[in-house]
Amino acid sequence: MHSDDAARLSPGEPHRISAGLRTRFAEEFGRDPDGVWFAPGRANLNGEHVDFHGGRCLPMALAHGTYVAAAPRQDGLLRLRTLDPELDDGVQTLSLAAVAAVMSDDGAEAGEPATITDVHTIVPGQISGWTWYVAGTLWALARVGEEAPELAVPEDFGADLLICSTLPIGGGLSSSAALECSAMLAFVALATPLGAANRGTALDAALDDELRARLAAACMRAEVEVVGAGTGGLDQTVSLRGRAGHVVSLDCRDFTVERLPMDGLLAEHAFLAIDTRQAHWLGDGQFDDRRADSEAAMRLLGVDRLRDLLPEHPEPGDVDAALARFDTLVGGDELEGCDELTGCAEALEGRSTAACRRRLRHALTEMLRSEQLDRILTDEELEPTTAAAEVGRILTAGHASMRDDAEVSFPAADALVGTVSEVGALGARLIGGGFGGSVLALVPRDREDAVIGAAARVCQEQGFTAPRFLHVEPSAPARVVG
Repeated sequence: MHSDDAARLSPGEPHRISAGLRTRFAEEFGRDPDGVWFAPGRANLNGEHVDFHGGRCLPMALAHGTYVAAAPRQDGLLRLRTLDPELDDGVQTLSLAAVAAVMSDDGAEAGEPATITDVHTIVPGQISGWTWYVAGTLWALARVGEEAPELAVPEDFGADLLICSTLPIGGGLSSSAALECSAMLAFVALATPLGAANRGTALDAALDDELRARLAAACMRAEVEVVGAGTGGLDQTVSLRGRAGHVVSLDCRDFTVERLPMDGLLAEHAFLAIDTRQAHWLGDGQFDDRRADSEAAMRLLGVDRLRDLLPEHPEPGDVDAALARFDTLVGGDELEGCDELTGCAEALEGRSTAACRRRLRHALTEMLRSEQLDRILTDEELEPTTAAAEVGRILTAGHASMRDDAEVSFPAADALVGTVSEVGALGARLIGGGFGGSVLALVPRDREDAVIGAAARVCQEQGFTAPRFLHVEPSAPARVVG
């Protein structure tokens, strides 16, 4: 297959999308929206399955993302519709009272919907499930407003919202966080004193990094407490706190960020996301199962987060030492004789010792790779070609770990990583939580068409769904667009 025949997903032109969404909003709700807000998805260079363990992640905000047109109501109701054909089921109506009922465990008796159990992303076929990301975001903002008067939300606040996205749903590029963060900006603009004092694009300047960090934490709370997801905050942080032309170096111990310029690396290279179109569906418990394995290892080793097993500037020997300690505590494959040391029999809670060790090894080596990438991208004396080669090597090593230790990869992703590396990509890996989603490749710009053609061919030859391709350019964070 020639690269010209491959499906390429454009991020579109924001102001044109905004104007179209305004028109559709008026048709749907019979009035004009007060504004349109946008939040990007993300691609993560490294740091999968470690944000909730305090590791470092290196995500980029995408040009692709989610747009929300909205206008306020005064009856406590949210009326929402998405224009995505895979998710659209007409206007959905929710109330904060419904969310409160679920949060208080009264939902079953009150006839309200149960908490959604999908993780990290919106999933096709989960009818109306996506609406809980939005309702949960408003619920979480109201909790923030109880402590921060400038973000207070009136009790009777509601809104009409019309949503569209340029992200592939289920593509592992964090469409869920993009939805939460775009809705969050809409709610801040429409409901809070801060929004009232900063109309239109003035809100962008008013939202300094401290406020954006607070809103990202609220979005994370919505996903964890309302949706029921095991997110660690990576996606929401980069969507609200990214920067154009930069990768975000996020220390998940305290959510401090550094923004590392990518212009040198990307002068002659490009990041390409390959959406396998195998839906990034984590609601069957596999993601939570992997996390439970790593947390069992964490408890066995007596730390509050796995990052604490490594020094500030870790080396491979530090990973080996932590794994050796795990092996000592479990006595090889047995748990006998270690209760007096750390209570490891209880800590592993009957989980497979071998599986817990693999999850531990993934988390620790992924943290090591993140620290290595951080050093590479901050080394101003490193030649761009050398830096690109090192980044590519680390990407491919990360995929091997996702495949063999985290055990979240799948045949299409493995085939794509191998194929694109053979035809010129410097490296590639599965990104996101796994079990579907996208592959991220670092490609010389003069090899991009060859890589796209080869990726499309291997999927056709091996019977996989034809992939879609997104050009990944580190982009600006969530903002007002109309």
